[in-house]
Amino acid sequence: MLVKENPISRSHAAPRPPGNNVNRADKPAKGPRRRILIVGAMVGVLALFFGVRYWVYASAHEDTDDAYVTGYTHQISSRITGTVEQVLVDDNWHVTAGQPLLKLDRRDYEVALERDRASYQQAKAQLLQANAQIPLAEAQLAQTQAQADSSKANSDYLQRTFERNNQLFYQGRGVISKQDLDTSQSQAATNLATYKANLASVRVATENLKVAQAQQQAAAAQAEAALAQVKNSELQLSYCTIVAPVSGRIAQKTVQTGNRVSVGQALMAVVEDNVWIAANFKETQLERIRVGQPVDIKIDALPHYRFKGRVDSLQPGTGSNFALLPPDNATGNFIKIVQRVPVKILFDPESIKAVRDKIVPGLSVVPSVAVTQALIDKPFPDTPENEKPSRQPANQPITQIRDAPQTGVMQ
Repeated sequence: MLVKENPISRSHAAPRPPGNNVNRADKPAKGPRRRILIVGAMVGVLALFFGVRYWVYASAHEDTDDAYVTGYTHQISSRITGTVEQVLVDDNWHVTAGQPLLKLDRRDYEVALERDRASYQQAKAQLLQANAQIPLAEAQLAQTQAQADSSKANSDYLQRTFERNNQLFYQGRGVISKQDLDTSQSQAATNLATYKANLASVRVATENLKVAQAQQQAAAAQAEAALAQVKNSELQLSYCTIVAPVSGRIAQKTVQTGNRVSVGQALMAVVEDNVWIAANFKETQLERIRVGQPVDIKIDALPHYRFKGRVDSLQPGTGSNFALLPPDNATGNFIKIVQRVPVKILFDPESIKAVRDKIVPGLSVVPSVAVTQALIDKPFPDTPENEKPSRQPANQPITQIRDAPQTGVMQ
């Protein structure tokens, strides 16, 4: 039998305690908030840690993104006009100093060399002939001089004889005859004329000797000129083979076999193996930068590599100071702009050894110079002593630029 519930008894039921009035759906909300707070605290701690770490690093380093790898590029051109017979290299090849790069047709220059050699032999023969004329001229001069001396002696003797006979004829009255006097006078006059003729012959022989000597000098000069022409032809012939001036890699090759090239025409370029960094630091960053300080290097083309280097030198002037048109700040429209000073940074050879061929001029670089004294005392390993610059004192002016290799501790 069913018993119906009394509505009065339900309405007078005992009330619930106040603590039991809390909504049970609100209890799980405490967990997510706690996790958010924990994660936020961890993020804050990490941010503080890395922020302090970055501040410590930044306070000890000066860096710039206005930096590039640079090096010497040698333009290869021809010194003579000719036709390309053979090209011995191709783009991006590595060559050593003195290695042949291309060859020009040699035949025209070989013919010119043979012609000049023949001219030189002819000049030598003329020189030998001129040399032989000098002893003959000297002998002729000696002979005529001897004849002149002999005729002078005879002339003096006959002149004295005539004077004596003349005195005897006019004072001795009959000691000698008139005929003897006339004969002695005639002989004296004849020998005097002979002496004068011999003197003229001496002068002619002297002039002939001078002419022979001048001809010998002219022949010697012609022989020297012919020899110089032979050497020039040999030099021109050697220019038919164009060699690499330095070790490096081939770039911008524009020449092909069969091309006609002229003097000074650019044929290709050789990019030298030795490269460095030209970093343009702001003038406000230079206060603590010194020669020899170590540098951490990042190259945009090689993001997974880090390289080492050192400050080699500071340019004695800002980049704008060496521009084609330097700024003129005295015109009344001056606007102050932070200037940049190029700083030369050398790579540590060991740090770039693995990727040396990939570090080429023009790459963007981010160098970071360690400007604290504690880091300056770490030298590169295995660096020749004569390449290590002396560490500069902390109070040394930054305008002092290293102009010669120094010895000491490398930074």
